[in-house]
Amino acid sequence: MLPEPKNYAVFPSVILADTPTQITVLPTEKAFLFFEGEEYELTFIDVNEDEINYYWNTNHKTVTAVAHDGILRLSHTFKGEQEHWIHIKKEGKKLAELCVFSVYEDLYRLVPLKGDLHTHSFRSDGSQDPSALAGHFREQGYDFFALTDHNRYYPGKEIDETYKNVKLGITRIPGEEVHTPGSMVHIVHIGGTESVASRYIHDPEAYEREVDEYKTSLPDTIPEQLTDRYARAKWATDNIRKVDGISIFAHPYWRTRSLSYNVFDDLSRLLLGSGMFDAFELIGGSKCLGNNRNISLWSEMRTEGLTLPVVASSDVHGLKGSEAFPFYHTVCFAEHNTSSSILQAIRSQKCVAVETTGTDYAVQTRCYGDFRLVTYAQFLLTHYFPQRQRLCQGAGVAMRAYAMGTAPKELIEWQEQASEKFTLQFFGRKAPTLPSREILEFEDRWRQIHLTEGPDTKGSQINTGTVTRQL
Repeated sequence: MLPEPKNYAVFPSVILADTPTQITVLPTEKAFLFFEGEEYELTFIDVNEDEINYYWNTNHKTVTAVAHDGILRLSHTFKGEQEHWIHIKKEGKKLAELCVFSVYEDLYRLVPLKGDLHTHSFRSDGSQDPSALAGHFREQGYDFFALTDHNRYYPGKEIDETYKNVKLGITRIPGEEVHTPGSMVHIVHIGGTESVASRYIHDPEAYEREVDEYKTSLPDTIPEQLTDRYARAKWATDNIRKVDGISIFAHPYWRTRSLSYNVFDDLSRLLLGSGMFDAFELIGGSKCLGNNRNISLWSEMRTEGLTLPVVASSDVHGLKGSEAFPFYHTVCFAEHNTSSSILQAIRSQKCVAVETTGTDYAVQTRCYGDFRLVTYAQFLLTHYFPQRQRLCQGAGVAMRAYAMGTAPKELIEWQEQASEKFTLQFFGRKAPTLPSREILEFEDRWRQIHLTEGPDTKGSQINTGTVTRQL
């Protein structure tokens, strides 16, 4: 869905809470430049304020600002960690409704990143070339993704080789989907320095010997019926940690050809509560209709003390007609857009699982995870990620063209610079770009033409009074 066009923008849009901050309101199109030297009224509304009236806010603060060089600039202190609305009026007429979010220092210094941790390419049972898949993800505004082909760690390396001389805006996290022989438990391995699946593929005898050793050391509390599968999952997760990776418990309620879940409830509970996994794929795109069960099981086990991080992934195999891509994804709050920072964010539960459903006209986005992060993520999913996705589209298309030798790397890098610039401005790391003198003079000249040469009508609507200004 394309973001709704707005006539005005405010920078920064994410602000350090309880700190005097200079904000800049500027037009997104020339016709909406503020009139030089005139006063505008700005009303600040705290969404999480203690309010007692249905119909109007009694705790808002209204100030005036004088326009200069087509913009409004003023200082304001945004209270607490919450969403704030800014209403801008001129002579009683509302011109804009803008939204910002204030956060405390620990969250303010982190970068929100959108990603997918479970995907497949043509190198296993997917339908896309690995390098092209990276471009498709960037086109949808993703900051990171893990290619996790079944029992194959190596396909991601061809993405690195394809774009080795290009400065990309999307980070590839190493990965594979581990299917330990003898078990239907699927484990997504991300971030490790080498393959775990290759160990049982190239030396199955050693794998079986090691699993037997695991079985002899398991606690007596493991039911005999589940001992073998538990041991094989523990072998996998231990080996993933040995290579500095993260293990994700994936889609336990995927219905196989036998029409049964690949992991039944008793085993799911046992594995989730075991401590062997680093994260749970709460929302997954395996077409198993099991996400509701995932959420219910996770919610119930949280009341019992479960503190496992949750993620959402598309498990995408084919892009055409996908019900999960780009609708299921994870938002991480990391120090940098690097594989190591993203893994650390997941380990420390600074991530939320995101599920989007509906149509272009009635989109519903749900987030799961820590309450504080969910609140912040909902703001970003409305006001940040859709805008930036528009900037990422061209880069993703150019990536696929570059992979086929039909576009220069400069085309990608120029668009990535524009995307990075917007991000820095949105989060207050860089001053916004202001209207140039040429833009101001252009609009002033055409406003005079509009006032002196136009009829006493506004567009096709008859105006009973004389047209003086659009604003």
